[in-house]
Amino acid sequence: MAAVGPILRLMARRDIAANPGPLLPESLMALIDGRRVGLARHMARAVVSEIRWDASTGAPPSAAAIARACEAGLDLFLATAREARAPTAEELRRVAQLGVHQARGSQSVEPVLAAYRVAAKVAWAAILTAWRETREADPEAMVVTANYVFTALDQVAAEVTKTYLAAREQHLQRGTRARTRFFHALVSDTFDSELALQKQALALNLQLAPGYRAVVLKLLQGKAEAERGAEMLLEAATALELPERALTHVADPTTLMLLWPEGGRTAAELVSQLQAETELRWSGRLKPVVRAGLGSFHPGLHGVSRSYLEAQQAIDIGRRLRPEGGAHDYEEVLPYIVLTQNPLLAERYVRHHLGPIIDADVKGGQLLPTLEAFLAKGSVKEAAGSLHLHRHTVIYRLDKLRDVLGHDLEDPFLRHRLQLALDLRKLL
Repeated sequence: MAAVGPILRLMARRDIAANPGPLLPESLMALIDGRRVGLARHMARAVVSEIRWDASTGAPPSAAAIARACEAGLDLFLATAREARAPTAEELRRVAQLGVHQARGSQSVEPVLAAYRVAAKVAWAAILTAWRETREADPEAMVVTANYVFTALDQVAAEVTKTYLAAREQHLQRGTRARTRFFHALVSDTFDSELALQKQALALNLQLAPGYRAVVLKLLQGKAEAERGAEMLLEAATALELPERALTHVADPTTLMLLWPEGGRTAAELVSQLQAETELRWSGRLKPVVRAGLGSFHPGLHGVSRSYLEAQQAIDIGRRLRPEGGAHDYEEVLPYIVLTQNPLLAERYVRHHLGPIIDADVKGGQLLPTLEAFLAKGSVKEAAGSLHLHRHTVIYRLDKLRDVLGHDLEDPFLRHRLQLALDLRKLL
């Protein structure tokens, strides 16, 4: 899954769990508790309808199993929010067992993480409704509730994913190629020691670097070619001169994972070369586009899993910011990850800066697309070209934008704030 995602968001929220906020109104807790079973089913229905379980991910978990996972997240939220505390090891252990069951039904971790994102959105919408029905709940309580809700569901996603990957590793040992088992152990950090992993690598005739930066790659093109997009990327990567001790692995039919040792060319340069090499080999009607998520470098083989999760988060954020593809570095999208931790504050920021424009467009206008094109292209002429409009039309709309905003768009600080608001709007 694209982010998304939730495990990295969990890392940012651990301080919240370790330093809990004030108790929430008991009336709110009772209202949510009474709706728990129905809400879990509602979350499960949203997961079933929105998550694409195709041949590349195997048979999906049953609706009952998804509902149980959603209910576990709600139980964890209620237990921790009622007592304003972090979850206990036993609570997380019970939640983690769900990962074993899900590992038997899916071959890829991505749809599992996407399912938790969908479930979290549905849960928050329902809990927000319950909050509005509770007179004791003030705005501060709503923010605390949001933190507890997303922290609880993120913790469920993290624990389930951890055991999911461990269980998947056990299944792979029953007949799946040793190389695949090796990569799963490396990216999920389930190996006992670096020495044990080095022995596995030697048995596979692989030489390991001291540490790696993870790169997740996808090929964007027609549906027919997407089924073997990872293989095509692997063919292109093989044709390039990869650095010594670089590792490649087809994670699923659409995803190629590359572990890049420090030194030499940068991973970003590799993505650019992969794009060029894929175009040379391409025989399809549409031009292929490579999308990549780049994690940061973390020393040691135990740092690979962290870099891999960062790469997953980067490609998910990048997919929503730039649907046309490209390379997305975790360090570059990190501000968006931080800002979207609290969706209420992010929405408030977007509304403050773009609200007048959105309201003006409701009355009949195209100011927001014009603003986005102008900020992206940097000039009236190029913005007009991308919008297929006459430049005078764009100039007229920019004048209207100045009137609506009450500020000159030539102000670099204003342009920065508006661009940030536009990006956040895509992520909410």
